[in-house]
Amino acid sequence: MKRFCKHSPCNNCPYRKDAPLQHWSIEEFKDLLAKDADYMGASYGCHKNDGTLCTGFVMNQYKRDIPSIILRIDFLRLGITVKDLDKLHCKSEMYNSIEEMSYANYPELI
Repeated sequence: MKRFCKHSPCNNCPYRKDAPLQHWSIEEFKDLLAKDADYMGASYGCHKNDGTLCTGFVMNQYKRDIPSIILRIDFLRLGITVKDLDKLHCKSEMYNSIEEMSYANYPELI
């Protein structure tokens, strides 16, 4: 099971607008879009494979009232509360949606 995320997304987290584009492959963005459209959703670890949840993903989900059922289950297992989520922050602007982030990286996904 993944641990809770860091308090801020990594400097090259794709959810940040100042992160390098195409850090992930197009296949990973396709998977992210498909899982986001699935009613069960998903839970994603940090791309650094350090055993933590991706902070950018968690912040995006929290902003959207956590539509991912799988992430909600992870939060229950880890004992994550709204207090924990309210402590998350990012020093740069983040994408408003997974679609916006995906299309910024790979415009051909439109």
